[in-house]
Amino acid sequence: MHKTFSFKYLAMDAARIVCAVLVPILRIAKKTPEGQKYKNKIKGGAIIAANHTSFLDPFIVGVAFWYRRLHFLVAEIVMQGKLRSSLLTGVGAIKIDRNAADIEAINKSVDKLKQGFLLAIFPQGGITANDDVNTIKSGAVLMALRAGVPIIPMHIAPRKKWYKTRSVVIGNAIDPKEYCAKKMPSTADIQNISEALANELNRCKTANIKKSDQE
Repeated sequence: MHKTFSFKYLAMDAARIVCAVLVPILRIAKKTPEGQKYKNKIKGGAIIAANHTSFLDPFIVGVAFWYRRLHFLVAEIVMQGKLRSSLLTGVGAIKIDRNAADIEAINKSVDKLKQGFLLAIFPQGGITANDDVNTIKSGAVLMALRAGVPIIPMHIAPRKKWYKTRSVVIGNAIDPKEYCAKKMPSTADIQNISEALANELNRCKTANIKKSDQE
């Protein structure tokens, strides 16, 4: 079990403090797809799979799970420059080349998950204006299978007005082991889990849209 605070993870813990301070500023309301307050405290390693429509989304994920140390995959282009790269790496970023099969980034991510960390991933592969959660990539599923951890679907709704509460809907965990117990999953297995993740993300999205329309 990781300690709440540790000098070993000083930068990450500092980032958590910043996220905790941002809680009342960003005014995030965490809900379940059924409309209830999300009260689950995620324990152990897990992947947070969220939609990605804004540069603010990584901060929203960080605020939503500020009580945990959080690693997140960051595109190689975002981490250009020694100062920026060092800063982002210190607070938990893992650089990944989205234009290739970045085995080093995948192995590092799996290792962090096995150590019990949270890992935030935007499975759409980047910022998407149309918010189509059906076109998700399989990277999250592959890492979850290798690490033996669940995937937590999360939908972030855009805030229409700055003073409004931002709605975040967090769905049921997708446990890859319930879909595939084999050491070497087939393409069909990966597709089935990816579809289950897309379906749950869509359920979160539908609940978020419905809530937004009622406001």
